Amino acid sequence: MWEATGSAYNRCPVKLSALLVPAVLTAAFASPALAQPRGKAPAKLPKACGVTALPLAMGNEWTYEPVPPPPERQLTEAQIRLTPVEPKKLVIKVTGVETKDGATTVTLTEDHDGRVHTTTIRCTAGGTFQIAPDAFWFAGEPGKTYGIELEDIERKGSTLNLAAGKLTGLEWRDDMKAKWKHVATGKLAPTMRKGTIEVSRHYVVLPEETLDVTIGERAGQQVKTAKLGLETLLKVTIEPAPPNELKAPPLLVNFFWFVDGTGPIQVQNSYGQQYVLTKFVSN
Repeated sequence: MWEATGSAYNRCPVKLSALLVPAVLTAAFASPALAQPRGKAPAKLPKACGVTALPLAMGNEWTYEPVPPPPERQLTEAQIRLTPVEPKKLVIKVTGVETKDGATTVTLTEDHDGRVHTTTIRCTAGGTFQIAPDAFWFAGEPGKTYGIELEDIERKGSTLNLAAGKLTGLEWRDDMKAKWKHVATGKLAPTMRKGTIEVSRHYVVLPEETLDVTIGERAGQQVKTAKLGLETLLKVTIEPAPPNELKAPPLLVNFFWFVDGTGPIQVQNSYGQQYVLTKFVSN
C-alpha cells in the first residue's frame, strides 16, 4: 500500500450520498511503448486543457485497488455494515475529449467490478477544472448513487486549482448547489422525495509525503506526492420530511495523494476506505 502519515484531518465520516438514499508515476506506471519501426516512439496524445496534474488524453486508463486504511481511519463493524460494498477493482478510462466555445468536456467510464457508468470532467485553458459529482475523483467514492437524480447543478470554484496545468496554491473551494429527487429503480415503490443539497468543499494543501509502493507494477519503490485534504460540509432539505429526523454528518474529510503526470495515486474516502493506483496506461 501507499503508506500515509497521520494528520489532524483523520476522521471517519459517512458518504455524502448517504444523506439522500434513505430519505508519479507517469514513468513508473506508464505501459511500455509498443515496438515501432526504426526506433520511433508513438506520438503522445494532447492532454485536455494542457493539464498534467491529472492528464486526460484519449485512452488514458487508471486502475485502483483497495487496501486497508491506517488504524485511525478504520470504521467499526457497525459502521461498515451501513456502507456500500468495496469494489475489488476500479478502472477509469478517458473515452472522449470534445472542445466547444472555449471549454473542454472529457468523458470517462468508471468500471467497478463490471458495473460501468459514464461521467465527465470540464476544464478550460484558463484553469477551471470541475469534476462531476458522480466521478470517483470528486470525493474518492467509487460508484454512482442509484435512485437519486440531480438537477439545476450550480458550481462555484474548481475541483483542482491549477496554473500551467499543475497544482498550485495553498487552499481553494469547489462548492456545489443542486436540486435532487428520487427516481424509480426496479420494482420497489418507496416514498418518492425531493429537496435541495448544498455542498461546501474546501481543499487544503498538506505537506508532501513519500509513499512506499507495496502493490502494483512498481512495488518496492518510493514516490514523492502532493497531498490534498478535502473538507466537506453538507446542507440538505427533504420533502416530504421523513418520519425520523436526519442529521447532517459532521465535517467530512477525504485525502488525495497526487503525482504530476499521473494524477491521484492514493485516495482515502469518507467510507473509511483506501484505494491505491496499481496501473496507469498513458497514451
